Amino acid sequence: MSEDLFRITVDETNYSRLLGTSPEESLLADANLSELRGSQLWAQKSTGKGQQVYDAMEPGDGLLFYKVKRGIASDEGMYVGTGRVGEKVRLNEEQARILFRTTVATLAYTVTEFHQIRKPIEDVERVLGYGSYPQSSHRVTDNRYTTVDRALQTLSQ
Repeated sequence: MSEDLFRITVDETNYSRLLGTSPEESLLADANLSELRGSQLWAQKSTGKGQQVYDAMEPGDGLLFYKVKRGIASDEGMYVGTGRVGEKVRLNEEQARILFRTTVATLAYTVTEFHQIRKPIEDVERVLGYGSYPQSSHRVTDNRYTTVDRALQTLSQ
């Protein structure tokens, strides 16, 4: 199993539709991705930074999801989930638009072992040493945790 951990930023609307629960079958069918039925999904934007994060991810890598503040949900500004990278799936612009309501979220992946959490920044600071929210998705440097398993287990409690 891989030893990398990533802090991933998510937005409320897409989090509730695609990650907080499995996407509706009709949504996956519309995107010609019915084979992903029952999977939670997320995607990185096809920007330079998004591509860098996506290229560094491997199946089994740890994920820590932070919900950005938009004034929509009460858990914005908190860490809202943990999981692991499953299968990487490159989307075309139409699939990205159907799933994520934008044409730039084409660097998709399934999320396995997903657990919803509700952790303030202070809890993550205690475990990983971060005292602020992530500005964008990124790999956590190795010196901030002993193992991915231990970090995810601690943060999932």
